[in-house]
Formats: sequence, structure tokens, C-alpha cells
Amino acid sequence: MNLRVLFASVHCYVDPSSGAALATRDLLELLAARGHDCRALTAGVLDYEQETSLEAVLGTMGMPYRRARAMLDDGAEVGIIDLDLGGVRATVLPTASSRPGRAPDLAESNRLLGLVDDVLKRFRPQVLLTYGGHPASLELMRRAKRLGIAVVFHLHNFAYEDRSAFVDTSAVLVPSKFSSRFYERRLGLASTAIPNPLCVRRVVAPEPEPQYLVFVNPQPTKGVTIFARIAAELDRRRPDIPLLVVEGRGTADWLARVSLDLSGLGNLHRMANTPDPRDFYRLGRAVLVPSLWRESFGRVAAESLANGLPVLASDRGALPETLGDAGFLFSIPERFTPASPAVPTAREVAPWVATIERLWDDSDWEAEQRTRARIAADRWDDDRIAREFEAFFGNLVGVG
Repeated sequence: MNLRVLFASVHCYVDPSSGAALATRDLLELLAARGHDCRALTAGVLDYEQETSLEAVLGTMGMPYRRARAMLDDGAEVGIIDLDLGGVRATVLPTASSRPGRAPDLAESNRLLGLVDDVLKRFRPQVLLTYGGHPASLELMRRAKRLGIAVVFHLHNFAYEDRSAFVDTSAVLVPSKFSSRFYERRLGLASTAIPNPLCVRRVVAPEPEPQYLVFVNPQPTKGVTIFARIAAELDRRRPDIPLLVVEGRGTADWLARVSLDLSGLGNLHRMANTPDPRDFYRLGRAVLVPSLWRESFGRVAAESLANGLPVLASDRGALPETLGDAGFLFSIPERFTPASPAVPTAREVAPWVATIERLWDDSDWEAEQRTRARIAADRWDDDRIAREFEAFFGNLVGVG
């Protein structure tokens, strides 16, 4: 069975700030490594909180790319960026703005749709994989459906409140059973749950130097207020436990907005946003994932397990499912939400702090938790995940 899969969306295929984009790239490269023909065609919309240059992102990631010109059927010529990544040819249409809501504008949307028409005609994919509710994304799904192409919407979040985005889909994919149950209840929407793949070579640090308690992407949704209280308590009780805050979509500036003064903490360290997660997993001894929103998967949690790192996580969304039999789950009172500036009390984070202290003080128990993490990560074995996706796509197009 050989599949031809096209990923097309307004959301940039090579966006390191987007878990959905990272999961898509891992999936296409996994399928390409197994002999399937995969391509990507997207606009340049990124998930960063601020305007961000696409070329600067590509430069930081060390991705070689080519500037090129493409001729549309109406005779118009457009500038594009071409990349070859892991056996996948990716084409990106740069946009004037990188921010969702501003891009792509009408003219850019029409250029993207022109490029989509061309690749549908020349590449003739059996499956169109997409996500996003932008009008251009909805239109490209309609065009693929009219050509008899199976349209798969890969639903990575909980933002959809009606079924309008799914009218032209053949099937909906979600990364967790939690997500599937959620949308069945909210919209009566049927979906198939397959965990996001993990590219081990991109996320597992080969030479670990475990030192820090790591917190990635400091922003309200990820539980920056919960982290702030844990950090303050550890500074008071255990200043010997060093903390590492890794910037992502959110920057360390969020720590200054919390109603708790962390300026005097001597155990708090910062790492700037990095396109290579091995940079911080290499230094990690345990990882905090105190999310305040519903996680549809929990990529940081899964990557941490793959690195053999104990994960301390909230029980929001799919995080219990992602952790499985590894790590530690903690309930956070419902009053703590991404929109609330409230910081928990020392008593409310005491179970988190006690677990961290034991990990640092009990080496045998820490080793046991590391082993549990690695065993749990076996669920993302490449062959196992690839077979699930191959069977799913194969059933849609009648091959296999």
C-alpha cells in the first residue's frame, strides 16, 4: 500500500511554536520514511504571541530553504519558499503578517488556493490532511472534496463550537480519546483517536545532564500561576532545587505579571525559546506541566516521558491519558483558569512540592519513576503509531 498524502492549511507547516504543526511534521515524515508520498503546502501563519518573521524562524531552526516563483493558472506569479524535510517536500506561501486573524488576507488566500489547485492537479493526493477554521482552509477542503479526495480534519484543540468547519470532511482525527469524547458530547461529532507521533531523534537528548525542574512555555494556559507558587515554595523550603523556565509561545515576561514577586529567587533560571527541545530535556531532572486549559494531547508531557523524565501534571484534558501509568497527576481547583490571575496558596501546591522534594531526596524512587516514564513512552513506538495511521488512511481510500 502506497499513499499520497497532502497537508494543506493556512497554518505554517514548519512552525516550531505550534504543537499541531510539530505533530503534522512528525506524521508526514514518519509516513514518508515508510515509502508513502507526502507533501505539504501552507501559508505562513505562526502561533507566536508576537509578529514573527518566518525567515528568522527558519534561520533559527537551521532549515535550508529555497526562494522560488510559482505560476498560477490565471497567469499570476507568486513568491514561495520550498523546503525538503525528512523526505517531505514543503511549500510555504509567505504572508505579510504571521498572526492568526490578520493572515492570510483575501489576496493571500486567493494565491494559496491557486497553489492548492495546482498541487491537487499535479500531485493527485488520495488524502488531504488539514486543520484550522480560516475561510481559505474551508475552501480548500471543498475543492478537494469535489475532486473525490478524502478530506481529513486533524482536530488538535477544543475551539470549535459548531460543525461548520467539518461539512466537507470525510473523517475527523483527534490525538486522544478525551478529545473524541469531548466532541461527541459537544457537537455529536464522530472522530478517530490516534496519538500524535513523536520523532525520537528530534526530542530525545542523547547525552542527558539532569539538573533542573523544567517548566516549558510560561503563559496562563500552561499554568504560569501554579508554577509561580511552586517556585516560591521551593525557594523558601529547598533553594538547592534549581528551576529552569523555557520560553516558548509565551516568554518569561509572564512571570513578572503574576501577583507574586519572584524577582528575588536565586534558584530560578531561564532558557530562551529554542527550536531544539533536546536543549532543555538534556538538562531536565523532572518536568512540570500544570496546565490550566484542556490539553488535547500534552506534547511536552509525552516528550518528557520519552526522555525518561518524571512528569508532574494537572489532571486537565487528556493529560491523564498521556501520562498513563507514569508521572504524577494533581487536581487543581476549578477557580484557577487561564483567564484568572489568582495564584494558589502554599497549601494548595503542597502535594506538588512534596513530590518534587522526594524526587530530589530519594534516588531509588527517582530511578523507579524514570523507568516508569520510559515504559509509558513505548506507546509512541514508530511502527505501532504508523500502522494505526496507515490503516486509518487506507480505509478511507479503499486500499490496504
